Amino acid sequence: MFWKVAWEHVHPLDRNITHRMFSDLKMNGKYTSEGLCALCCSQEAPQTLLGLHQPKEGSATLFGLHESLDAHGYQRVLESGDLASMESFLQRLLQSHKHDLLEIVPCLAQMCFEEKKDFDEVLSIMGQEKLPGSACSLGFSLLTKDSQTHGCSTMSLGMEPQPPAEEEESSTMPLHTCLPFQPLSGSASGGFQMTWLAEPVPLGLWLGGRPCAPLRGSCFVAPCGDNGIVDVVAIFQEHEARFLGAFSYWDPGVLLSITPSHGTEGTEVQVITSELGAEICQVNLGGQRCELLGRPCGTGARFLVPANLDGLVEVQLLATNGNELKREEAFTVMERLLFGAIGCSLSASNGSATVRRTTGVSNGVCITARPLRQRNMQCTFRLRIDEMSNKGGIRALAVGFAVLNSLDVMPSGHTRPKEATDLSRAWLVGYDKGGALFCSPNSVQKLPSGAWRPATDLEAGAILEISWRRNEIVIYQDKKECACLPVLEENGPGKDEEIYGVVDLQGPVLSATLVSCVD
Repeated sequence: MFWKVAWEHVHPLDRNITHRMFSDLKMNGKYTSEGLCALCCSQEAPQTLLGLHQPKEGSATLFGLHESLDAHGYQRVLESGDLASMESFLQRLLQSHKHDLLEIVPCLAQMCFEEKKDFDEVLSIMGQEKLPGSACSLGFSLLTKDSQTHGCSTMSLGMEPQPPAEEEESSTMPLHTCLPFQPLSGSASGGFQMTWLAEPVPLGLWLGGRPCAPLRGSCFVAPCGDNGIVDVVAIFQEHEARFLGAFSYWDPGVLLSITPSHGTEGTEVQVITSELGAEICQVNLGGQRCELLGRPCGTGARFLVPANLDGLVEVQLLATNGNELKREEAFTVMERLLFGAIGCSLSASNGSATVRRTTGVSNGVCITARPLRQRNMQCTFRLRIDEMSNKGGIRALAVGFAVLNSLDVMPSGHTRPKEATDLSRAWLVGYDKGGALFCSPNSVQKLPSGAWRPATDLEAGAILEISWRRNEIVIYQDKKECACLPVLEENGPGKDEEIYGVVDLQGPVLSATLVSCVD
């Protein structure tokens, strides 16, 4: 039966432990916990208690109350018990060495289950003699009121005081996941809020030798400090607890450079910062998390520009110690345009960003895959001339904008018109008839003598920027304005109409690439 426990397994426990072991058992009124304790301690325990320690028959919460205080007993609780049973085992272990700092038990029990600590590490954490090869994961001390520092003297949780070297070693490896306060790092300027997460709440809290200002409840205001790792001291009514190296101060970061300062989706960007005090773990651009490249450090990181961003965006960097750096409008995201429908005499490459003439002299019309973004009644796209032929002829490149309908693109994905002037509604600059032309719906005008002429002015490597700006088309070649042509409002696109970029690849231009579209 469940209640049968051999007396020889219970007898080594004293009366208090025995009382705790049975206090939670429901005996249906037959026995009280006091009666069971009396029976056990007088060696008159009933035979019906035999087998209480069997894990398959008893509740998991009973583990930790009677296991031997050694590696075997610890492993038994770790494998078959629960968090409550681990707390009971650790409390017994601390009491067996006459320790009073029981506030650490919940944190230590959670650590044991989450990190599967072995018994040697637990002893090391408690300040006991550790076996060779084990490592301390948490440093803390019990302080008495005879100290010269903050009115207390320090003694370790072990029976004997720890050498300074070991204490210093433990302070470099605090158990951040189980400490009873948050945050674990903050600005050296101070002024941020510290919250105590356990009970009881200390009467006072010190960071790096400086007191925190208490608030109502379990909160404190942190003082300023020096950049680096410091100790945390919690002052209780009966004792004080020190958590060695459990908090780190950092100086607020400064963004020194971002290269490049603009780019399209997928662009690789490098940021350089002041020393953040820890490795950069996250970069956000415009509120979106970026993919990190390589191993970041405390002064820089490389990342890729994410999708679905537009224009000037904020850069945010987060370090593992909680240090955060923000700068508004630090990066410009440029729209990456691709060609959609193209003429049957062309082929596309480079993810449809590049077009090349493969045959003939016509059917070279290219249309952007999506409408251009408009902001403040302006939209822009850029085109790089990649390759040119030595043969000029009577034809020349034309660029501009169009409002499309269903007849402009065939089901095959090719553009239907042989020339861009045959699109439903298009505004184009280029071609050549003794000079460049400006073609708009129901109108063709010749540019004045000396104006921009793509038949003679273009060369390989040139970059054209074509902008629709309110009621005019402006063309730049290599950042120099070369044409500005007005469009009557009644002849231009409507406010709600979508505008596409158009390129008619003719004449000596053999291939071209959409570089980007900047709003």
